[in-house]
Amino acid sequence: MKYKLIGFLATLLLLLANLTSASACSLSQYQPEVPESLRR
Repeated sequence: MKYKLIGFLATLLLLLANLTSASACSLSQYQPEVPESLRR
C-alpha cells in the first residue's frame, strides 16, 4: 500500500511539473536576440 501511494504521488508530481513547464513556455514566446560575440 505504501509503495502504491509513493508511485501515485511521483506520477502526479511529474504530471504537474510537465503541465506547468509547458504552460510557461507556450505563454511567453520570448527569445532574446543572441549577441554577435556569441554567434559562431
